Amino acid sequence: MKCAEFSVRRVAREIAGQAGRDEHIEAFVAHGTDTHLLVRDQEAESVSTASGGGVGIRVLRRNRIGFAHTNAFDRTSLSSVLAQARENTRYSAPSRFATFAAPDGIPAASINLWCDQLIDLPFTEKLTLARDLEQRLKAFPAVSHIKSVAWGDSMSESAVASSTGVQSYSRRTSCFLSAYVIGKAADGRVATSTAYTQGRGPADLGVAKAADEAVRSLPTGCASRLDPQRLPAILTPRATAVFLPVIAGILNRAADYPHHPYGTAPVGTAIASEALNLIDDPSDPTAFGVARYDAEGLATRPNTLIEQGRIAGRLHDAAGGSRVGTLSNGSAFRGGYKSLPRAEARALSIVPGTLAPEDAAAQLDHGFLVEEVVALKAGEDRATGTFSAAVRGRMIQHGEPTAWVPHTVIALTIPSLLMGIVSIGTDSVPLPGRAKGTTLLLSELSLGGR
Repeated sequence: MKCAEFSVRRVAREIAGQAGRDEHIEAFVAHGTDTHLLVRDQEAESVSTASGGGVGIRVLRRNRIGFAHTNAFDRTSLSSVLAQARENTRYSAPSRFATFAAPDGIPAASINLWCDQLIDLPFTEKLTLARDLEQRLKAFPAVSHIKSVAWGDSMSESAVASSTGVQSYSRRTSCFLSAYVIGKAADGRVATSTAYTQGRGPADLGVAKAADEAVRSLPTGCASRLDPQRLPAILTPRATAVFLPVIAGILNRAADYPHHPYGTAPVGTAIASEALNLIDDPSDPTAFGVARYDAEGLATRPNTLIEQGRIAGRLHDAAGGSRVGTLSNGSAFRGGYKSLPRAEARALSIVPGTLAPEDAAAQLDHGFLVEEVVALKAGEDRATGTFSAAVRGRMIQHGEPTAWVPHTVIALTIPSLLMGIVSIGTDSVPLPGRAKGTTLLLSELSLGGR
């Protein structure tokens, strides 16, 4: 990556520069390298490195968009894939909303997402860091076994150029350490947790903190199976962060939730507790979804989705904005060079409230603390926004967390979740994925069963 044989910026510009009089061309070019290391009992069990990338080209001609992609960067392949994208405009349906992003004058955030220290990090130091996490975890009496420790790192760069005048370039590095921890609860049952830390470079990794948090998360005792019941509840930051992308999806992707009123409700509609303010801000350097540019080459920016419980706005890529008579607000996202852009949240966060997380349990005489959402998709009804989720957590009695519940189910709808927010925590915790986590106190959840 440091001495690439080609420049993704040059490739993107050259492709976009071939636009004819009756067309626009947009090129999205990406390249990257990933490394994965698995350590068990202080030995490197497996090591893998993969490099790859490609080019995705869109051609806009007479209200039709053609798309094609390739994983090759030689001139013959690039000429061929451009010809294919042009050919594909003949077969796509015409749309008066078909458009590409144009420069809007908003500057990109000044954020450095690249770490040379990671690029130069030798394998032996990656192995040392993984061994260190394993040793720290094994030093705790509560830990009986470490199934494995994984190191991963990624280095990538991408560029967007279009004949409408857009030009952008991004590069980023990231690395992580994780471990699957096994212990024993007081009643003899097997208890598990995960240690995890991530950063742009090795200096950002908190190995000691990750080990401590994983051990603290090991269950110390388990409750018997819970009968179905409705209880007030607390969502920890990790649990809240699972639901925020779902909420943003319902607000911004009406086609995916055709029977849910939020997707088409006008701005100003009350949908949540007045305490809730929800923002998507990929320009926030502390967010894991941070990005200087969106997938169409525009600068990312903060966009408020919910303000004081009311719909404040929606995310738009260029075509989506055109459908509702507005412009892109820097929210285009792609899964890679093989994908077309669509509006999607990258870095959701709730504006912190006044509830100290350590005082949340004291608000409840009898309730439930949702510490981890184990599985959500299995219970998702995309038509209505109704969910059932497998969770882990603790019962709360007289304001104190008590017995662990290793597995139970919660059922809810997104409207009941949003309207049921009683208090919002003062915390805003960066977490892997597309959302920061915040403690939430809810008036009620349906709980129990398997």
